[in-house]
Amino acid sequence: MEKIQLTQEQKDRIDFILRNWEPPVNSTIEEIVLRTHEHMWKETQNRCLNDLSLDTLARVLYTPDSYEVIPQYKVGDWVVYAHDNSIWEITKDTYNDGTHINLMNGNEIMNVVSANHLRHATPEEIAKEKKRRFWDKLGREVDEYKEGDIVSYRDLFTPLIDVEVNNCKVHFPSDSGRFDVPIEDVRLSIPVEQRLDK
Repeated sequence: MEKIQLTQEQKDRIDFILRNWEPPVNSTIEEIVLRTHEHMWKETQNRCLNDLSLDTLARVLYTPDSYEVIPQYKVGDWVVYAHDNSIWEITKDTYNDGTHINLMNGNEIMNVVSANHLRHATPEEIAKEKKRRFWDKLGREVDEYKEGDIVSYRDLFTPLIDVEVNNCKVHFPSDSGRFDVPIEDVRLSIPVEQRLDK
């Protein structure tokens, strides 16, 4: 059987009612649901439940895992576009209801995308996409260091003289010669193309 689609507001309200409802003595849940449906949904905070039929509400209350919450999207959220698994940032809620939104991926813009084709990006996906965009703005592949880049590791800054891309290490000068740092621990501070001393 297909799951019932609830908005986050509906789910929150149902949870609130279940947590805080103090039924009269000898009242069954069925009576509570009927009374609530007939009388209490005129209150502002319960109006979101008016879109649910009595059958739907009963199913939500009595059948475990019978519903899922429709993801809510807002401007600034990072999402994955299902058709190609690309990562985008929401720039506009077209109809102000979270159903159709505009997306931006670096310099690319995608207008009026149905929210049905999206899912929220994980923190790892967001970090990876931000890193890709950073390097893309420089016209480079991710972690494409060049000789002459100023890089940092902890509180050390140095121009790159030797980069072993195959071994994924960056060599830092030290009193005893040099020490190697894994490339994932290095941060690009100034690309060689932007150095003012060149």
